[in-house]
Amino acid sequence: ASCPTTSTLSGIMDGGDGHGHGGHGHGHSHAHGHDCVAEHKEMAESYDERWLFDTIDTVNIRALNADPEHPVLHALKPFDERFDTTRWLESDADEQLIITIPFTGSVKLKAFSLGSGPGDHAPCKIKAFINRDDIDFDNVNDMTPLQEWELPRGNPPDAEHLFKVAKFSRVRLLTLFVDTNYGEDTTQLSYLAFKGIFTPLNTDPVIANYELRPVAGDIRNKLEQSAMNNLGM
Repeated sequence: ASCPTTSTLSGIMDGGDGHGHGGHGHGHSHAHGHDCVAEHKEMAESYDERWLFDTIDTVNIRALNADPEHPVLHALKPFDERFDTTRWLESDADEQLIITIPFTGSVKLKAFSLGSGPGDHAPCKIKAFINRDDIDFDNVNDMTPLQEWELPRGNPPDAEHLFKVAKFSRVRLLTLFVDTNYGEDTTQLSYLAFKGIFTPLNTDPVIANYELRPVAGDIRNKLEQSAMNNLGM
């Protein structure tokens, strides 16, 4: 099935149910008292919320089925470079990508932004998983994602797509599976960024070992791009 058109996405992108309800805001007020504790917590979290570019462990990031000429680090950019389209991430053998992003601490994810590639290279369906370092093309379709999104063609890099925060409150590893695009042989992403709250670790981080291991299954598992590969390490 193809992804929905942009017009049907407004509710989904805003955290609603895709039918324009926007989270069921039906215009009636619930004046059942004032929860100061919850409000102060929300205000404090809003103050701590920021773009997480500098908390990504770029040495250990990986992308399965990424074109070595257009690696994942080409899409991970600072906020002020979000409109730069001179560098991009692109898939290789087909349209799918599995991107695993480790953070240097624990993060509570609130939203992500993604700049789509041109035309039908734009990603369509994206699924998210957390805190697993074993996801590849042999098992990803057997897993239930914590959340999935259907993005419009030409998704702008300044659009924010919300995470269900309760499910993404203690994230060390985020895996995004780009399942489909709009019809081209490869998928392109010009920008990928995450917003949330960062908590440093109290102890030395345990860095997962992402060495490319022999895989007997899907050939795309061997098409792994990482920062270490690019540096010749």
